[in-house]
This record gives sequence, C-alpha cells and structure tokens, in this order.
Amino acid sequence: MNSKWAIVIVSVILFAAGFFYYPKWNLVGSEATISWDASGYYHYLPGLFIYHDLKQQVWMEEINEKYLPSPALDQAFVHEASGNKVNKYAIGQAVLNSPFFFLGHGYAKLSGSYPADGYSKPYQVAIWIGGLLFAILGLIILRRVLLFYFDDSLTAWTILTIGLATNFMEYAAITNAMTHAWLFTLLCGLIFCSIRFYKKADWTSACGIGISLGLAVLTRPTEMLWLLIPLLWGIKSFKERLIFLISHWQKILVAVFLCGLIMSIQSIYWKYVANEWIIYTYRDQKLDWLHPRIWRGLAGVNIGWWAYTPIMLFAMMGWRGLYKKYQTIFWPVFITSILALYLTFCWKHFEQGGGLGQRNLIQMYPLMAFPLAMSIAWITKFKAGKWIWAVLFTLNVYYNGWWSHQAHKGGFFHAGQMTTPYFYKVAGRLHPNKDYFKLLDTREYFEGDPTSVHTLLVDNFDSDTSTAFLLSPAEGKVILLNADHQMYGPVQVSLPSEDCQWLRVEADFAVKSREWDVWKYTQWIVQFFDGDQPIKTNSIRLQRLIKEDHVPTHIYFDVKLPSERFTKCSITLWNAESSKIIIMDNFIVTCFQ
Repeated sequence: MNSKWAIVIVSVILFAAGFFYYPKWNLVGSEATISWDASGYYHYLPGLFIYHDLKQQVWMEEINEKYLPSPALDQAFVHEASGNKVNKYAIGQAVLNSPFFFLGHGYAKLSGSYPADGYSKPYQVAIWIGGLLFAILGLIILRRVLLFYFDDSLTAWTILTIGLATNFMEYAAITNAMTHAWLFTLLCGLIFCSIRFYKKADWTSACGIGISLGLAVLTRPTEMLWLLIPLLWGIKSFKERLIFLISHWQKILVAVFLCGLIMSIQSIYWKYVANEWIIYTYRDQKLDWLHPRIWRGLAGVNIGWWAYTPIMLFAMMGWRGLYKKYQTIFWPVFITSILALYLTFCWKHFEQGGGLGQRNLIQMYPLMAFPLAMSIAWITKFKAGKWIWAVLFTLNVYYNGWWSHQAHKGGFFHAGQMTTPYFYKVAGRLHPNKDYFKLLDTREYFEGDPTSVHTLLVDNFDSDTSTAFLLSPAEGKVILLNADHQMYGPVQVSLPSEDCQWLRVEADFAVKSREWDVWKYTQWIVQFFDGDQPIKTNSIRLQRLIKEDHVPTHIYFDVKLPSERFTKCSITLWNAESSKIIIMDNFIVTCFQ
C-alpha cells in the first residue's frame, strides 16, 4: 500500500461521508454544521465582522429565532461586573475558521441569493469545506512525520487506520466544525516543525512551532501540555538539549513571542468586552484533579474511548515497541499522551456534550500514530499476522462506520444516555431490535416466551368514572396525560402466591404531537414496596418506542420481581412535566415465569 494513495482513499471517503451521506451543511437548526458547541466557537466571527457587536449581542435574538444553532442558548453569558455578554468558548476556533467565514460571507453578499447574516447556507458550506480541508492537511503532514521513522507501507496503514477506523472520520467529515480535527492538524504541524527544528535549526521551523502551539492553546487552553513536544522531541540528554536551545536562543525567543502573541488574542477580547484580562468562562464546569474517572473514560459505554474506538487499545500495545526502537521519541509521545488522558478524565463533564466516543482525544491521534504503527509492524511481521491485521482493520472500519451511521441515521446511538445492557445488545449488529431502546432506561429485559402466565389486571377504562377521558363515542374512554394532567396511578396490583419471576405491564399508547426533549418523555414506572419502604423501582420512557404520531403502539414492559421481601406493587404513568398529549388504552398486567 502506497501512503500517497492512502491519503487519497481517506480523503475521498471523508468527502463522500460529509457531502453525500450526511451533509450537515445542508441541514438546519441543531443538525447544521454551525450548531451546538461549534456555533459557540464560531460566534465571534459574525459578532465582530457582520453585526459589530461583541458586547450586548442583541443580534443573537434574531439568529436564534431564525436558525436556533444551539437550543441550549449557551454561546455567551452575562458578565456580572460589566453587564456585557462574554462568549463561553475560546476564540481560537474562530481564528481558524476566519478564512472560510470570509469565503462564505463574500459569496452570500455577491450572489444575493442568501442572507449575509453569518448562518445561511454559504457559511455552513464554507465552514464544512474548511474543516474537511484542514483535516486532510493534517493527514498529509502526518504522512511526512511518519515517514521519518517508518516505511511507506506502514505509514499508509497507519493513516488508513486513523482516517477510517477511529472517530477522527466523524469529526473530519461530518461534525467537522468542532475543534478536534483542527487540533489534530495543529499537533501534526507541531510535531513536524519540532522534528525539522532539531534537524535544521531553521527559522521556519521555529516560527511553525510558535504558531501551531499558540493556535492550539488559543483554541483549547489545556493543549498547553503540547509544549512537551518541542521541548522533549528526540531528546538524548537534558544537558545536550539545554545546550542546543541556548545556542539557538534567538529562534526560541521568536517562537515564544509568536505563541504568546497569538494566545493574547483571547485576553484582549476579554479586556474589551468585560474589562478583565482573564475570565473563567466555563463557570460551574471544572476539573477534578484528584478524582479522574479513568476507567469510565476508557471503557465506559457512554463515550468510553476503547468502547467506541477499540483500535486505540491495540495502538497502546505498541508503546513497548516504540520504547525499544525509538526511545528518544517515546518519552514525549508517552508522557504527553498520558497527561492528555489524565486531563480529559479529570474534566467532571467529559460525558456531556453528545460526543461520539472520546472526541476530546482525537487531537492526540498524531501521537498515537506512533505506537499504532509499532503495533501494526509487530503483527504483520508474521505470515498469519498479515491476515489477522487485515481482519482486525476491516472489523474496526466497519465498527467505526456503524457508530457514525447510528449517530446520524440509524438511531441506535443516544448521546449521554447509553447503558451497559443496551450497548452490548446493539453494538455492531446489522439489524438490532428497536425494542432494546427500553434498556436505555432499565437494566432488565426478558427474551423468550413467558410461561405460567397469571393475569392480574385488565382495564380498557370504559367503566372508569374518575380518571378516564372520553376520546369519542366510537373509541371509548382512555387515559390522557397532558400539561394539566401529569399522572395516572399509582395502580396497586396483588401478585399471586404462585412462584412468579417477572411482572409484565402492557398497553396501547399514542401521542398527538412529538415530545423532543428526552428528559420529558412519559415514564412508565413500576415500584415494589415493603410496607412504605421502596424496595425496587424500574421505568422506561415511552416515546423512545412510539414511531409515529397519532398511531397506536402496543408497548410492554417487563420487570423482574425483587429477591427481597415486598408487600405491594404499584404502577404509575408520569408525563415528566411535558405539555404534550399521550394516550393510554387497553391496560394489562400479568406475571409469569
């Protein structure tokens, strides 16, 4: 495999994924390219160059009404001391986006076909193109970096693996207005300039180090740990490195100056809008240095790195080989990677934000390319190993593509809601059962045919004179929940003395209009008590299982009886503060083996 062709193959697939398969640039609202966090990063550009208003941001009212780029409305907050609005997100991504913003703005103004408001289609297309091109640039630079240490074939396989078998593909092709693929390219540039600087000690490399590091920190301040790359790359002894740096102090000074100059853009913005040089804009979101959730971050089913990008577990096996063969680059690669992992998992909110896998680790994939290449080299040196690698590579490409598909069209990836039983029921399967959506709320699921069934309750509500609502003379009475009627129940049921293991509640449900807030989905709750003491509570959210509005859907919910002693069981339907209408009819409760 030729490494140049590897770049071409990955680039074509990235383009096809973002242009044909899921063109976010052609979507609206929270599915557009400039949406959610990406709209916060981008927020500076229209504010400065179109509306000339960075302080009060009154223009955002009209933008939110027309485009609603972030339903959370969290691009900025009111700074108490100044009364002005301060952008939550760092300014670096806006700086990187700026050439493509001007491209979109120019087209919108010249064509006259789209409003030149910063959020219409030309801007969406331009930012998507920018993200794609910048990611491909990163792969091109990474190829040059890897060729310093590995042969062309091994470089090709490494690029194919990162490009197609990791979540880099998602954030380079589709959700590419986020910072991750952009930072990936900056780290590639930093590594390349560091290698070149210690080979040639030229001014271009020194400037490249300062610019790439400055932009990275401006985009994500925690990337300051990348400073270890130019300091430690290729180091043989600290004394030798110190002598080298001192002998080229002018170039080091220029690199530091450029880095600091770029980083100062953020402080200048803060001083302008709020009269403070430094502001912590994430407010209640913080790092917990003493309690990193390392295992959850690596293997957790919500966004665990290994769970969604298992090829990186294989890559980490190459650290030993990298140490044995390239000890002078092992230490900067290993130390920076470990610190990046630690820093990511110290962030108390790393599972929030709807990421597909550990997106905050994508920017360190240029470092992981080295142990990955060593792992590939080790496995392919055996005759059978080449076939094993081909199978492993293919499976990981499929698995990575499967999750990207589920995040956009398949519907089986639910950001921030994944549970262990659900994950292992659906992951990688060609046609998973949508009834498994129940496992997003409960850890119990009965499969098979019930035996020894005992009917405990049958109610079509036609004789109910207190809680039922007459839908129509033909359709009879139903239970109807809405903004004013939030709850039905609790309904008490008595279990027979016979040995039952499961309780099943079932009914027909219909919604009149869709509730889109998952936390306001109607909950069907089953509780067991010993006297007044709750023993066990299980619930499911019904709208996960209702495909269409106005169409009755039969839903059943199985709960395993607790092993502890209990004296009563209750069933409740709660509309979870939603104002949307949901209807229940033909309510049945049974128990079975």
